[in-house]
Amino acid sequence: MTESINSKIFKAYDVRGVYPDEINEDVAEEIGRAFIKFLVNNGEIGKRQIVVGRDTRLSSADLFEAITGGILSQEADIIDIGQVSTPLFYWAVIKTGAAGGVMITASHNPAKFNGFKFCRSDARPISADTGLGIIRELARQNQSFALSPLSGKIISQDLLVEYLDYLKTKIKTPAIKPLKLVIDCGNGVIGPEITELIKMLSCQTKVLYAEPDGEFPNHAPNPLLEENLVDLKREIKNGAADLGVVFDGDGDRAVFVDEKGETVRGDFITALIAKEILAQRPGQKILYEVRTSKIVPETITAAGGAPILGRPGHSLMKERMWQEKIAFGGELSGHYFFEELGFVDNAVFAMLYVLKILSREDKKFSEILAPLKKYWHSGEINFEVADADAVLADAEKHFGGGQIKKIDGLTVEYPDWWFNLRKSNTEPLVRLNLEANSAELMEEKREELIGLING
Repeated sequence: MTESINSKIFKAYDVRGVYPDEINEDVAEEIGRAFIKFLVNNGEIGKRQIVVGRDTRLSSADLFEAITGGILSQEADIIDIGQVSTPLFYWAVIKTGAAGGVMITASHNPAKFNGFKFCRSDARPISADTGLGIIRELARQNQSFALSPLSGKIISQDLLVEYLDYLKTKIKTPAIKPLKLVIDCGNGVIGPEITELIKMLSCQTKVLYAEPDGEFPNHAPNPLLEENLVDLKREIKNGAADLGVVFDGDGDRAVFVDEKGETVRGDFITALIAKEILAQRPGQKILYEVRTSKIVPETITAAGGAPILGRPGHSLMKERMWQEKIAFGGELSGHYFFEELGFVDNAVFAMLYVLKILSREDKKFSEILAPLKKYWHSGEINFEVADADAVLADAEKHFGGGQIKKIDGLTVEYPDWWFNLRKSNTEPLVRLNLEANSAELMEEKREELIGLING
């Protein structure tokens, strides 16, 4: 039993840290054993099969050997699905009927990071609120796990073609016209999936950086940073494309760019897909999160749906959707969650929805988006503070005349503007999002809040 596991690698939604200083083979093996012990203790081990996938990071293959060694030592079998995206991993857990799964990935973090995403059967996420803390304590206990002489076995499966066929039938790809696309895979794990997918479409597609490379030589695997969209936007402007899409390192988030080379807000994509789903299934619940523009619940209501406000975070969003049978959900960060896929996030499926909308509307993407640009938004502003709780308390007192909600941090709503102020899960930061009915009011209230936060 290793005693050097750093509890800080256990985050709100996954396990993540620098390799090999914080996460290494010894740590991975102990966590693998603890994961199976957790499932056994909860009576969730089922047929004792665990799906394991991995991203393209240079340390992922070694961490695979280590964490599967821990799992095998507890008499569980491994279904090795190889180097895949996180959405394909979720689909594989559901399809195989496995007791759970581990995806080896650090998502959008730089190359020196790695980590693990865990799920139960049916790809239900395991977060700090639903078991990750227990796994942490099991892994850190000063006792040895019993090592069975009957270790499990590894079964290798290549599920890529079957997975893409499944998505194709769900979205009915013949409805997609021969649009001009630019897709940036960022040397992440999504490259091979996109390369195969475009063979199924009639689109004219230019793919950037499709070759997986764990060093991410062309740009970092975080599509939320504008510096990582430079190459995509250059291609769109040079080639007059209808749409650009860039994926993160493990392929579960997508950021969209219109034909003018302008980045599209993630909540606008939520509104578009929600409207599409509600046209087929009116009356359904749609989940959105606290940083989202007012135009999203307004669009959902106008389309005959029921808007549900929740906390951001992929594990939190999925668990809420499971519990309340919510048809669709979207995050500002580019995660999009679909009941029809098993309440999991799938960025490629979101892209197919957008292509379907573009094909039917016969308008430029910027024209489709124009009605959603009704309000003025500050974007997310981060502040490094000594006492985040005190900052939130001061803001609540200062803006006590508004409607106060505490779903995630502090949200205060007025008739013509609102803001959300929330603490970071991992850093000594507070994050501000603000929206108003006019540019002048947004700027006025933004400066007022900045002054308050900075003291």
